Amino acid sequence: MSLVFNLEKATQSLKFNLQKAGVTKPSEMEVGFAMDVSESFEDEHVDGTTNALLTRLIPWGLVFDPDKKVDCFTFSDGPNHVHNVGPITPENCQNFVADKIIGKVDGWNGATDYSYVLEALLANFGWMKVIQKAGIIGRFFGQRDKEIQNGPKRRSLVIMITDGANDDKPRTSEVLRASQERKDEVYFIFIGVSNQGKRFPFLEQLGNQFSNTGFFAIDDLQKFVNLSDDELNSRLITKELITWLKS
Repeated sequence: MSLVFNLEKATQSLKFNLQKAGVTKPSEMEVGFAMDVSESFEDEHVDGTTNALLTRLIPWGLVFDPDKKVDCFTFSDGPNHVHNVGPITPENCQNFVADKIIGKVDGWNGATDYSYVLEALLANFGWMKVIQKAGIIGRFFGQRDKEIQNGPKRRSLVIMITDGANDDKPRTSEVLRASQERKDEVYFIFIGVSNQGKRFPFLEQLGNQFSNTGFFAIDDLQKFVNLSDDELNSRLITKELITWLKS
């Protein structure tokens, strides 16, 4: 699908809507996207609607992210199907899904787990340690796998986009619970996408359960990506998010 909108105008609209909500000077923070690439979401990727959604969300990176880029991870089922696609920028966003994701990422057309991509993003922004493998030669000399810090801890906003039901509910809840208990400076926005009117009870539960987690549903993705800037921002800017941004 084609989408025509003014990125500069959309970025200014986001700044204005944040100011109206009380965030007069947005602080710098990393912005990351997690995109579901499970089999049930294939049609939306192929017809371009998920790319249109990513494009409409780019202003969040331009307003908050110090390097004006948005880190993008894809996910389906299991730890081996989380893929760091690379940054989305104003220059590459128009065809990002077709150029970088469709048929090209680990786990394309798999099932759905949330916890592993959440861990990958938390590690990417410095809030979780990662395992550094010793390797065959290192093990021969007695070295062991060890946990290392992946750079400094960076205040972060993570936007998760999924079309529904995951197979790792207890593990996902535990990852979010541990993040909240560590007091990670991360806020998670889960966006549930359905063009068939289905509900997302687990995501609603997460949004209600954790103070650093929000959720909203999109029941018509094509209609959503064609909303005006102000209408789209009004869906994303919640009282809980504003409270977190001002903290």
